[in-house]
Amino acid sequence: MSSYTALITGSSRGFGKSLAFAVSSKYPNSTIYLLSRPSSHHTETFNNLKKAHTDGTVHKVDIDFNDAADTDNPNNNYINVFKDCIEGIPVPTSSSNKIVLYNNHGTLGHLTASPPLSSVPIDLNLNITSCISLSLLFSSRFPLSSIVNVSSLAALKPFPTWSLYCASKSARDMFHHCLSLSHPTLKTLSYAPGAMDTDMQSHIRLNESDVEMKEAFVKMKEEGKLVDPDVSARKCVELVEVGKEGHVDYWD
Repeated sequence: MSSYTALITGSSRGFGKSLAFAVSSKYPNSTIYLLSRPSSHHTETFNNLKKAHTDGTVHKVDIDFNDAADTDNPNNNYINVFKDCIEGIPVPTSSSNKIVLYNNHGTLGHLTASPPLSSVPIDLNLNITSCISLSLLFSSRFPLSSIVNVSSLAALKPFPTWSLYCASKSARDMFHHCLSLSHPTLKTLSYAPGAMDTDMQSHIRLNESDVEMKEAFVKMKEEGKLVDPDVSARKCVELVEVGKEGHVDYWD
């Protein structure tokens, strides 16, 4: 009997939450791990998914990707939490038993032309180091698996006030491309979900310091051109199902 296991980071809100319900809808017997920092949103998403995912299993994993990746730290930093999580998952014995890591967590950071120096190590650890660390740990245990790096147009196109975010997304894309080249049995997809109607977009409209950028996002909202995250999530899950790899945009 085939099985489907999904680990979704940043799953408490936005696109991560939509991914969780998209997986549940397509694979009603699946096992879903929700990995997010402790919050009321995390608990609410977990409870709602458990009610909907009656034929499958849902696990809530409290994990903070802002914690330093120090494997000798006696505290439960994200490396230790993630190790404990994946070591409890059986290694698939055939291609019909699919396991997928949706590496979705991240931060926009400061939307300014010159972000404060103090934010550089914080943003890069959250957006790059933790993402790469999880993918390395995951691919080592599950070489016959799939990894979705939630990417962005910002991985390919520079934006004036998004320097750390663009650099992070570009680095994540390249890392996963290299990872797939060195591990032929591993499938990696860098999926850009589009400009979605989420809390992240609300944050951009309120805090964007570049006037033209801010006006563009406000206009997209007013004209109803933002992508429904549920629709984009369903497309992402379908792309994984057919084995799509490389950088793929929602609009492709």
